[in-house]
Amino acid sequence: MKYKCAIVAGAMLAMASGPLSAAEYVMSASADYSGPFADVMPNAMSGINAIADWWNAEVGKDLGVTVQVKIYDMRYDASVIARTWPAILSSDQPILHLGFGSPDLVTLMKRLPGDKVPMLIGTAMVGLVWAPDGWHYSIRPTYSHEFAGLMSDLQEKKGDKLKIGAVSTQKSAGFVDQVKGVQKLAEMYPERFEVLEVQWVEASPVSVTNNIRAMLDGKPDVILVGGTTAQVIATAQALEELGAKVPIISSTHNGLSEVAKGIDMAKMEGSFSAFSFAPPARDGLPIRDVYEKYKKDGNWGLITAQSAAQALLALRVLEHAVKTVGADNVTGEAMRAALLDRVYTEEELLGSLPSVDFDTTAPFPIGEIKATAEVVEGGKIVPYGEGWMRVPPLEKW
Repeated sequence: MKYKCAIVAGAMLAMASGPLSAAEYVMSASADYSGPFADVMPNAMSGINAIADWWNAEVGKDLGVTVQVKIYDMRYDASVIARTWPAILSSDQPILHLGFGSPDLVTLMKRLPGDKVPMLIGTAMVGLVWAPDGWHYSIRPTYSHEFAGLMSDLQEKKGDKLKIGAVSTQKSAGFVDQVKGVQKLAEMYPERFEVLEVQWVEASPVSVTNNIRAMLDGKPDVILVGGTTAQVIATAQALEELGAKVPIISSTHNGLSEVAKGIDMAKMEGSFSAFSFAPPARDGLPIRDVYEKYKKDGNWGLITAQSAAQALLALRVLEHAVKTVGADNVTGEAMRAALLDRVYTEEELLGSLPSVDFDTTAPFPIGEIKATAEVVEGGKIVPYGEGWMRVPPLEKW
């Protein structure tokens, strides 16, 4: 039902010269070329396309399988996704959808079990959709898990309790959720972490100097700013104005690469972005070599590394599905079963992700979750450490 068998040559020619047909499957993908992510979208889709081209040329060929990635400009808008998805289902019959973020989750997660199409997103997950038996998954754990991995590393190096201040906004449930997850971390490990206070500000604040001044009374070791790039820049400017040096912890959507577009990195010295895929500049990263060999456009960077990892995991799942049900029998159900069936190792994921395992209890990797980070050193963004940081077990909040 959910595959298309494409005859790549005439039947008579195939009979005369060997197997020339291949099972062709479609993976659909959400993009946003007109909204807030328009600047980074060419690189994001370049990552997906390059990995798909590599897989078709060097892996799928031997399996008798070809994958076509069909990209749709969803405008990062739930209403656009809602009216586009039925047409994708009927025309493409995708075996998996590569989602881009929250609008995909909000719009599709409740109908995917009925459509029998799993979705794999590249952005971090939020605790709000931490529900069992879903068909929506992320290559990354929740934002709070990623922050917890870095905070755990910093706490171990400090040796004493890590004091955390937070700046966020109540205008987005997802940003509130990030803070709640870190508060849960402090609740679970009171001897290791303390959330001093949370300063709720505008998503695009003019100034947060008064907020940071109040926060500094508690002498925080780090300030978590998981919301917007404008909040990170405002926090850095407030720290400079107040003559204080406290590392800021951000994510990827508001991380160092984005902040560097609006502020001198010297003002971010010692600050971090935390996430759970390999930093693009990590030494000896195999997936980067694959991307550079097969890319048709775009540039390697944080968003490219994320989307490449997303595509690679999806394609490794397809490989496993083919081995299980056969090249001509892969469906969305077979893909979900293959995702849940085994551990996908860091080696077969070409270093792009730590080894990941999935089950039906959570929409993100389970078991020993790992994270990594970038940091500003000498005014430059560099990988923080050489490997992965262990994320402490974190209960649902």
